[in-house]
Amino acid sequence: MSTGASSITPVTLTGVSQYSADYQAVLNQAGTVAEIPLNALTTEDTSVLAANTALGTIETAATGLFTSLQTLSTDASSQVLGATSSDPTTLTATATGATTANTYTINSVSHIASAASEDSVKSYADSATTPVSTTGTLQLTVGSQNYALTLGTNSLTGLVKAINTSGAPVTAAILTTSNGNYLSVTATATGATTLKLLDDPTTSSNPSGTNTELLTQANQGVNAEFSLNGIDVKQSSNTVNSVIPGVTLQLLQPSTSAVTVSLQSDPSQLSSDLQTFVTSYNAVEQALAANEGTNNGGLNGDPVVQQLQQTLRQITGFFTTTGTVTNLGDLGITFADSTGAATFDSTAFNALSAQNITDGFSFLTSLTTGTGNFVAQLQSFTDPISGMITTEEQGDTATDTDLKSQISTMTGQINTMLSNLQLRLAAADATEAELQSQQSTVNSSLVGLNYVLYGQNPEN
Repeated sequence: MSTGASSITPVTLTGVSQYSADYQAVLNQAGTVAEIPLNALTTEDTSVLAANTALGTIETAATGLFTSLQTLSTDASSQVLGATSSDPTTLTATATGATTANTYTINSVSHIASAASEDSVKSYADSATTPVSTTGTLQLTVGSQNYALTLGTNSLTGLVKAINTSGAPVTAAILTTSNGNYLSVTATATGATTLKLLDDPTTSSNPSGTNTELLTQANQGVNAEFSLNGIDVKQSSNTVNSVIPGVTLQLLQPSTSAVTVSLQSDPSQLSSDLQTFVTSYNAVEQALAANEGTNNGGLNGDPVVQQLQQTLRQITGFFTTTGTVTNLGDLGITFADSTGAATFDSTAFNALSAQNITDGFSFLTSLTTGTGNFVAQLQSFTDPISGMITTEEQGDTATDTDLKSQISTMTGQINTMLSNLQLRLAAADATEAELQSQQSTVNSSLVGLNYVLYGQNPEN
């Protein structure tokens, strides 16, 4: 929002009488008095805008804290399981939601999936003019789906265009060689399939079609084949995400050697999450501190500040009574008594045992979405539609709009008043100047008369 400000037009009196400066002073004083309520509105609007800006800062910081708690919740529920491959040159493994630590063996990778790719049986001398079809009608087959092609131009160029605009899941191109030009057709997806291109296809409306195959049948695609814990698996893609729950495998090359895929908790990821939480927490703490108490910020005494500060205190004081980790301090997070700032001791965290880490996951689940449920509490502040901060920002915006309207109306009224007053004072000044001129004329006449009657100016 823009800053509310008055725009009083300066009014100057171009006087001609000896009292013009006094008339200007009257005009200036009228403007000063009239601006008192206008300045009050402008000051109020400036305060509203300052509060809205402060709310925006707090909203950004609180959203960061909300996000960090969401991440902690997700990683706690999955125990931040990470997937590793003993041979990443053969295959890689990525955890995508696995919840149980385990170990799997890929006994072998027999085949890597590849896409079907065929070239034309013969070459064509000229891509633009040499005919490729006897009738101009062809049928492309990909898998179990047929696509009827009608050539606008009976040439290699026309055929490539027809294939690429047919909607078939293939890409056609022209290969230029020393032996002529060839058609190349490649499936967009990997896996074994049927890829054919018939000229003059036999159909119910063309029973005597020649069904001439224009493509070689040398590469109809290959499925990925591997053995998982002794079970043979075949699929069309090298990306395997439906075999091991919560794990995605990426097959890279064939191998006869066994590859081990391990799902284990990753303490380093939890350590990173806790550091992010501390950083986000401190950002909210600092934003709130700038708007409360003796700082006299734009939100001093605001209920959002007070309630969000209370939520932070609840987070710092949250504890459970089970396991070896019952509070944030057990995970290496401490809070300064004087400032409330959080600190994460990674050394203390790295010294935790495997049991501590497991219990830490349980504690964080309670903190974020369990008995503490601070994810939901923070969302009540940060929700972009119904959150308390958004609601207050909308109120500030409405107030700012109303104040600006009042400022605009009052500014117009003051400008009109000053303009009218300037006209009246200018008229008075002109009358005063006329009277001064008449007085001067009378005085001159009297002086002349005195000289005639008495031979001197009586004043002398």
